[in-house]
Amino acid sequence: MSFGDAIGECFFNYANFRDRAARAEYWWWALFVIVVLLVASVLDYLVFRDWEIGPFYLVIALASFLPGLSVTVRRLHDIGRSGWWLALPVAAGVLTAIGTIAALVANPRDPLSGVGLIYAGPPIIALVASSVLLLVWMFFPSDPGNNRYGPNRYAGL
Repeated sequence: MSFGDAIGECFFNYANFRDRAARAEYWWWALFVIVVLLVASVLDYLVFRDWEIGPFYLVIALASFLPGLSVTVRRLHDIGRSGWWLALPVAAGVLTAIGTIAALVANPRDPLSGVGLIYAGPPIIALVASSVLLLVWMFFPSDPGNNRYGPNRYAGL
């Protein structure tokens, strides 16, 4: 799959959470989003003289969110995993926020010491571990042939 084909597939299947996405489709999309967001950041800086999140960056980030979510779910399907695995780092992120707030309440001067570390530490570890797990899975090869999410469109090519 070429770069252009992958980007076209992602935009065409922007809300398709059922099928499969090949490894190349996922990684070409990731490269595309990173490059476009970098360009948007530079444009925001040149136009608004500010490295904060500007309107160009925000529009690109919002426009690429749903296709990115979709291709990630389809990539998980391609290796035989449920798209619900994406809920793991989201839940860990919410728990990290709650734990951090609890740590700040418990010890405002040094939130990550003593009991604050107990509140914030495990959710942070869960967030990092679940994110690394998903990243590693994105490198796995496609399931050959059919799986419960459909046929491998690129088998034998």
